[in-house]
Amino acid sequence: MTAKRVVLTGYEPWSHASENPTLALLDKARERNFADIELITLRVPVESERLGPLVDEALEAHKPDIWISLGLFPGSSVIAVERTAANVKDFPVPDNVEVQPVDEPVYPDGPFAYQSTLPIKAMVAAMNERAIPAKVSNTASTYLCNQIMYTALHLVQEKRLETRAGFVHVPCTPGYVAQASYPEHEWPSMSLDLMDEAVDAAITTAAQQDTDIAEPPKGY
Repeated sequence: MTAKRVVLTGYEPWSHASENPTLALLDKARERNFADIELITLRVPVESERLGPLVDEALEAHKPDIWISLGLFPGSSVIAVERTAANVKDFPVPDNVEVQPVDEPVYPDGPFAYQSTLPIKAMVAAMNERAIPAKVSNTASTYLCNQIMYTALHLVQEKRLETRAGFVHVPCTPGYVAQASYPEHEWPSMSLDLMDEAVDAAITTAAQQDTDIAEPPKGY
């Protein structure tokens, strides 16, 4: 069996107070011994204008079978496997170099939205089987997480690659919430070890399943 090539991305620290545990999740993923998977991890800057060139270069260099980007959703209580990326950059706060697009397209010539090409319901089911709280989320919002998801899906189409791509949001860690001030001190959280298990489930499920399962979602 030919090894599947998987690109896993995580974001650098965010300058607007909240932690981002995704770089630690990249470290943990590299420590795992994945069977029949060649894992490539990619550190992503919190800079809107650098995302397109970075994703373009990575797709050209690696031509992966699977692309999974990770990002933080402050206030989320579960792992959220995203369904949809919209062609919009509408940032509630600036990125790390003070760029703040409002109502701008990710790609002016792109479609209104893309759907994840990963088996998102199967990924959630695999996480639930490991006793990890997880759900299908129907929107990746309008910030950098949405931008990288849309960018990956758009460039895969433009380059006519067979890469299947999508995005997974993770919550804050308990250590961050414990040290946070109001109102973040009451945010939901999840241990890094449990997030690591979720990432493992996401990678292995995406690599093993070409098609998704057909079952109704747990909620909206």
